[in-house]
Amino acid sequence: MAGFFAMEPGIGPGRWLVEAAPWLTVGPPATAFMFGGVGLGASVEAAERTTGRSVVWATAQYLTYAPRGATVEFEVTPLVEGRQTSQVRLTAWVDGRQMLGAGLSLGEKPGAVRRQFVAPGIVPPPQDCPPMPLRWGSAPDDLYSRLETRVAKGWDATGDDVGHMVFWMRPTGKPGMGGGPIDRPMLAIMADFVPASIGNALSDGQGDVAANSLDNCIRFLNIVDTEWVLCDIRVHGAASGFGHGEMLLFAQDGTLMATASQSVILRSLRYQQAG
Repeated sequence: MAGFFAMEPGIGPGRWLVEAAPWLTVGPPATAFMFGGVGLGASVEAAERTTGRSVVWATAQYLTYAPRGATVEFEVTPLVEGRQTSQVRLTAWVDGRQMLGAGLSLGEKPGAVRRQFVAPGIVPPPQDCPPMPLRWGSAPDDLYSRLETRVAKGWDATGDDVGHMVFWMRPTGKPGMGGGPIDRPMLAIMADFVPASIGNALSDGQGDVAANSLDNCIRFLNIVDTEWVLCDIRVHGAASGFGHGEMLLFAQDGTLMATASQSVILRSLRYQQAG
């Protein structure tokens, strides 16, 4: 299945390859690297292809970067294979170095109860929301060129609204090249926008704080057809040089498709570009 990225079989069972194509990377062109959410999304895809089951929970610890143009190998190791669930460990490698380590649970029980206890807030539709401004180095063909992001609430907020961001997001590229359906790998990519939200919440008015992912955890519920995803982010706080936050990911019809949480390491202030 062609999604946001192209994944090819590697050599041996449970091995899969993803090239860090331009639209999968972020950062200034000279030092661009694979977006962390792409790493988690590819981990989800690799685990699903290996087991034939759908991911329920996935968590990844980021260890190093994959530069633009590098080939990343995702190695899936099944740990437990039950009648309805699987547990796997995944390791991603780039140039002989471990890029990330992940654990994933997969499965589905037919006829199980489906309930939802949270609902999205009332916000303007995507077409009535402004684009999210970019305030860090980027390339014209990078990940942000394939994801349309529109701010519904909370970006550059002041007072009591600081730390609660809501925005709409959708892929805009062709399948396999930054496009494709809203599926579990795509939601994992979107979930990695928590760091930028933490950095914006901590802005001193002169620039957003640079925040790099330490980890990312995502849990999936009901995946439904939708053009846009409503991302509701709560920044919990920051201490000792680290920040923490969470995201709820809703379809346009209000279906809760996934929940995510993330921790980041906080760095120096970024230069804030106009707009």
